[in-house]
Amino acid sequence: MPSVNNEYLIIPRRFGGNSIMYNISTLPDVSVIISELREEHCKTNIWFDFALAYYRIKRYNDFQQVLEEGIAFGKKDNNSDNLNILKLHDALTSYQILCGCKEIDKSKKSQHFSKAMEHLNHGDEIFKYDENHLLQRGFYLLYQGQKLDHAEAQFKFITNTNEGNVPAIVGYACVLYNKKEYNKSLELFKKALRICPKSPAYVRLGIGYCLLKLGFVKKAKVAFERVLELEVNNSYALTALAIINFSENTLKSTTEGANMLIKSWKNDNTNASTAIELSDFLFLKENYDKSEKYCKIALQLSDCPILKSKSHYLVGRCYHQKNQIDIAIKHYNTAINFCKFEFINPLFGLGQLYAKKKDFEKAIEYFEKILINVPNNFNLKKALIMMYIRSPGKDIDTQNKRSSLVKKYFTELLVNDNLFDPLLIIEHARFIEKTNVAVALKEVSQVIDIYKKSEKNFIPIELLNNYAVYLYKNNVYTEANTIFSECLSKIKVERYKNPHYIDSLELTLIFNTARTKEALGYTDDAIKLYKQLLNLYPNYYEANIRLGKIAEKCSNYKLASNYYQEVINNDLNNIDALSSLGYLYMKKRNSLEAQKRFEAILKLPEQKQNAYARLALGTIWLDQLSKPNRNKNKDREIVLRAFEMFNKVLKYHPRNVYAGNCIGCLLAFTNNYEEARECFAEVRENLFNEKGPWLNLAHVYGMLKNYLNAIQMYKAAIEKFGLDGDPDVLIPLGYMYWKKEDYNNAMECMLKAVNIDPINLYAKYNLAKIYTKISIKVMESSNHSLTDLDNTINYLNEAKNIYNDIHNCLENDNDLKIKWKYLNTTNLINNTLICDDYLIQANSKRPEIVKIEKAKEEGKKKQKEIMLKIEEEKLIQLKLQESQDLERQNRLRDLRNEFLNMNKDALKISVIEDKKKSGSKKENDKKKKIDDMDEFIISDEEYEERKEKKKQKRKTKRNRIKEIESEEEDSDSKNNEEITKKESNTSRNNSKSNNKTPDFNVEDNIDKNFNEEKFSSSPISTVAVFGPITDDSSNTSSN
Repeated sequence: MPSVNNEYLIIPRRFGGNSIMYNISTLPDVSVIISELREEHCKTNIWFDFALAYYRIKRYNDFQQVLEEGIAFGKKDNNSDNLNILKLHDALTSYQILCGCKEIDKSKKSQHFSKAMEHLNHGDEIFKYDENHLLQRGFYLLYQGQKLDHAEAQFKFITNTNEGNVPAIVGYACVLYNKKEYNKSLELFKKALRICPKSPAYVRLGIGYCLLKLGFVKKAKVAFERVLELEVNNSYALTALAIINFSENTLKSTTEGANMLIKSWKNDNTNASTAIELSDFLFLKENYDKSEKYCKIALQLSDCPILKSKSHYLVGRCYHQKNQIDIAIKHYNTAINFCKFEFINPLFGLGQLYAKKKDFEKAIEYFEKILINVPNNFNLKKALIMMYIRSPGKDIDTQNKRSSLVKKYFTELLVNDNLFDPLLIIEHARFIEKTNVAVALKEVSQVIDIYKKSEKNFIPIELLNNYAVYLYKNNVYTEANTIFSECLSKIKVERYKNPHYIDSLELTLIFNTARTKEALGYTDDAIKLYKQLLNLYPNYYEANIRLGKIAEKCSNYKLASNYYQEVINNDLNNIDALSSLGYLYMKKRNSLEAQKRFEAILKLPEQKQNAYARLALGTIWLDQLSKPNRNKNKDREIVLRAFEMFNKVLKYHPRNVYAGNCIGCLLAFTNNYEEARECFAEVRENLFNEKGPWLNLAHVYGMLKNYLNAIQMYKAAIEKFGLDGDPDVLIPLGYMYWKKEDYNNAMECMLKAVNIDPINLYAKYNLAKIYTKISIKVMESSNHSLTDLDNTINYLNEAKNIYNDIHNCLENDNDLKIKWKYLNTTNLINNTLICDDYLIQANSKRPEIVKIEKAKEEGKKKQKEIMLKIEEEKLIQLKLQESQDLERQNRLRDLRNEFLNMNKDALKISVIEDKKKSGSKKENDKKKKIDDMDEFIISDEEYEERKEKKKQKRKTKRNRIKEIESEEEDSDSKNNEEITKKESNTSRNNSKSNNKTPDFNVEDNIDKNFNEEKFSSSPISTVAVFGPITDDSSNTSSN
């Protein structure tokens, strides 16, 4: 044995004698030990023991030298055991791996790992499958970090052959932890602890890490505390406990966590995890300088990819806070390169920075990558909503997709407490402002109420600015102006807090105030504010453009052009200035200069899809088709160019309705009216509040000879847009009535147009044409009245005067000839002659028609007199008939009353009871006889006669009952009083004889009254209804 006990090591003599003994704690210089080991030809295991002794007393260089010399000696010595040499190689491998892990310098680190690899290769030459050798290879691959599968294979092989190998079990557990298989890793750490309860503290540290990852925070805390019991100053355990304390988020736990981090850093200032956590803690405390210091230290100390990634992220975050965007982006990208997309914080930071740079597409790209890993993150969805609203996408599919996603996210997020999230509500208002500004205004007002009800009762100036902007968009200019002014006054108080930000906010507010003043008509105030902006910020070109717009409205085109040109001189690629100047040239009918400006926009690489420029160019070509003096042979070429422009607009912006409207105009020009109608109909649905598509559609209906629909469309447009005072709409409407031959309505439209615009010669000419047409129609009809003829003469005179006025205007002024180019003087003279001809005819016919009218009037008078006489006779006859009817009714009432009186008397006759009985018996006998007779059938004829008699009796009885009921209904109260008087005076003794009398008299009187009724209702003689026939009446009827 090389050692006597744990405190001494011995070197045996080669040729016998006393062995050389050394105390482990006081080993001599390494050169002495090496020379003695060589002289005595010691075995390699003795070399290993001395190397291990040097390592334990922390003389690492001596340890390394002994191992290297031992390997060299063992290779020369033929008696040396190869397995012992392998043991030396493995020891050096382990040492180089540890040195490489501790080394900060990358070049030195790589040297250590390359030396470790050399020793591993030498060990493979000796015996590749030695357990200890495989263990060293496994740890080498584990610390490399990129070959976890190979490391797992090494450790797995060892544990399969030797289940009690604790280092292999721990190594395997570390591999599984790095592969995020925390449950399996925890089981292996526990297994190692069971096999060796006195395992080093790092085994329990591994258990704590696994429990923390699995969410067992309390158990993890216990594990880390146990580590500290074993190693009081264990930096990793202190850092882990600090993180747990921070997560509890109480003042006490935060203070304890901070103290633990400080203690951890004092104990081990090479622990990258501690530096990272310190940096994060200080950043949250807004101590950005110290945070940056520690994260840079962590960056130097970090060796594994995860820690490197976190360190770069923290450095990037510090630069992000300092607004050094490019450096922050660089560090965020480096962090992503180390951990790909597993670590999402750098991705979120990049998204925020690109959003700050207004590169929204890049920001969306990074946020969407995060969403794959964290699909339910509230802040991430909120950020995506903001990006989608600001960058809806270039193509239509992207726009639809993003719009639907925004709606989906709003539906998911705007629930429960989030309904009062100010940022979310403001973004929702921004999303719907294009479709419903009123609702957007309401939502921003709701956010202001939330701020008012909060404890601070402070409303941010930015929010008030947004609220005023929505008021402006809702045309509430006065209130918007008031709020902008209040915001400007508040800025003076807030300026000291963040001067740079307040300056930019002041710029926005001054510009918004100027726009509001402009809308209110305070042009001078608006100009002053715009000029104030230019004094403060000479490069604020929007102010120049607004000044140009104001000058343009005042028809000061030269001044407007100067403002636009000034912007272009300073910024050749300013799209707004180029567009405004191009539009100004279009208004001035300078198509060539306008075309140059819009083509300059399209030449810019990023503006090749600019819809406004292409629409303007297409409109310029479209205007060429309306020039009267154009070369019509080039019409086809112009149409093709215009089509090309509008089609390109629709290619890049498929829903651009203005391009669709212009294409409809081109189709109408080329006589493709049906296609034009379809085009305008679709445009009208999308531009429902624009009058152009309505009027175009009405025009196309007219060209298709569908005049009824054209008239309805014009009327709808006039009603919807209040165009009843627009001659350009009234004239085509009158023309549609003209084509429909509804000349009265056509005349009414033209009269309105002339009254609104008396200088409009087209309206006057059209009115004259309508007057002429109505007059001709009257003159050509065979039957017309004196009123029609007088109106015709008036119309013809008016038309003649209009023709003469127009003719004189055109003859005296050549400019008017150019302006009203479609009016022909020769045609006007011919129309005047036509009017003269018809005036002569009308005047010649007038006397004859006057006579006819007089004759008609006399005939009508006579007829009226006759009708009055007839009416009087009818009244007399009606009165006579009424008196006769009244008399008849009175007679009938009297007869009825008498009849009723007689019946009542008969019922009141007093008879002795015996007589009644005998009478009743006799009556019963008679009835029996009659019944017997009825039942007895003698012959068929007799039976039929008897049956007929019964029927006759029933009929007469029914008739009498009906007559009595009708007479009872017509009786009045006076007759009833007379009946009662007669009843009191009537004798009971004559009841039997009186019973028969009324039967006869009633029927007789009814027949008599019936005959009288017939006579009174006979038709009246009508011989004298029409009066005597005269020559006048015959003329009237013939006419």
